[in-house]
Amino acid sequence: MTTRTTTATTAGRPASTVTVSDDQIVIRIARPTPAAAGEGSAATSGVVRDNRADRLAFAARVDSFAGVVMWHRYAEIYSLLQEQCAVAEADPASDVFGRVYDPLCKIAASYAAAAGVRQCTAERFVERAVACAERIPAVGGLLRDGLIPDAWFARAVEQTSLVDDLALLALIDAEIAYRLQHLGGLSAARVEAVVAAVVAEHDPDAVTLTREQIRDYKKVMVNPLTEGMSELVITASAEDVRLAKETLDAVIAGVCPKDPRTKQVRRSDAAMARLNGTAFTCQCGSDDCIAELSQEQIDARCARVVLHVVVREETLDGTADTPAVLDGFGPISAEHVREIADRPDTVARDLDLGDLLDHQAQPGNQYRPTATLDTVLRALFGICTWPGCTEPAFATDLDHVCEYNHDDPAAGGPTCLCNLNPKCRFHHGLKTCAEGWIDDQIVDANGVIWTEVTTPEGFTVRQQALNTWLLPEVGLIPCQHAPVGAGVVGAPRPESRHAENGPRRAQSRTEAKHAYRMARRAANRRIREEEEARALAEEGVPPF
Repeated sequence: MTTRTTTATTAGRPASTVTVSDDQIVIRIARPTPAAAGEGSAATSGVVRDNRADRLAFAARVDSFAGVVMWHRYAEIYSLLQEQCAVAEADPASDVFGRVYDPLCKIAASYAAAAGVRQCTAERFVERAVACAERIPAVGGLLRDGLIPDAWFARAVEQTSLVDDLALLALIDAEIAYRLQHLGGLSAARVEAVVAAVVAEHDPDAVTLTREQIRDYKKVMVNPLTEGMSELVITASAEDVRLAKETLDAVIAGVCPKDPRTKQVRRSDAAMARLNGTAFTCQCGSDDCIAELSQEQIDARCARVVLHVVVREETLDGTADTPAVLDGFGPISAEHVREIADRPDTVARDLDLGDLLDHQAQPGNQYRPTATLDTVLRALFGICTWPGCTEPAFATDLDHVCEYNHDDPAAGGPTCLCNLNPKCRFHHGLKTCAEGWIDDQIVDANGVIWTEVTTPEGFTVRQQALNTWLLPEVGLIPCQHAPVGAGVVGAPRPESRHAENGPRRAQSRTEAKHAYRMARRAANRRIREEEEARALAEEGVPPF
């Protein structure tokens, strides 16, 4: 009997196990209990913090082992399919309707009856089982190990479905699995972006076929809804849809603050107005309306709409087929980006990474990054660096991870690629104003840039810059500043005095908060380095 055990850990401590044998799957989930009341002293604060992190991990990730169950479900339906195929191959004449009711159709029909689903749903399930066993088994292994849920695996199956060279597919499968294992902080958007980038890099024809199908699929559909409403669905290329959405946002930006409609309603009204050739107006009903919705004002805002595509020079000139990144969409194939470059409304601007060797902050304002650094950071991270957020990078703020000290820049975080990353306005404000959130940014020995976010409960998510594959040399550019936080220590505690000479605050509230965050980042790094050294020691690898 074969037995396989998978163990999940939280903050270095075993949390749950899944033991799989020939005849059973045993799942043991360690459920953390709240810390005892009154455990708030300095001696127990670390224990309480770890307990809160365990409870948050339990709430957020306890279903990660559903993947191993799904993997075994796929394995069982695949084995039934193989048995059905063997029967059909042994006696081809036994079923005169074999072309209509082939083995996959029959097994899917049995599964549909047992699961209470439609035939088409059952057939998709069986097809994913085949993909898990034959086409992308390495990615299927991530499902088995609880790294990705079934919904993300199903999307990977769809994205690789047009790769017909099995040898090339094996390479793609292995590279996708490797990247996802080392990416950290996985989410649906990040997984989909990785799969798209690998497929576009190794098999542009698969992406091209998909684009040709979509081009033929362009259409306009009207779906009747209820209460006198209908839905208009327009299918177009990714860049045109993105431009249309940004144009609508530029139009509705002119309404006055008193307009009662939600943003989505305003977008709908603006789209209908432009399609029907009518005027889009503010609905505040005020005599002193300050809306800016004249045609000249709308045209001026729409003229500022820019859609960013980041591509390597060798891809544009045709000497390489490295995929590009379309802001707000993700990786696109080399052929696709060359088509975009040939559009009459496209403006190409060179990005020289060598500029970062000279300076990365504007000479006249050390708080502001140069245009080169600004573009590189947005291209490298692709989206907001907060775990789970998908806001496009070019629509976000660039945030100093270690806060910039306007009064004494040398004592704060530098304006540098190792200390800046994109955050959407909400998460930028959350990090700045809400208590307890700590973020950090690390460049490892291989030049890979990582970000970390630690919740107030002490749960840390670490993830790699999403588009490292596009700009792998960025993390190797040396920084010319002192280490972040070097030499910064808390102010000495003032000596005791009489009541009439009571202690005065040695730091402002903001300075104290920034000093606390710097100390927490340093502590988190020490913990991470200790865990990595311990893991290497267990593997017998010297911690060089």
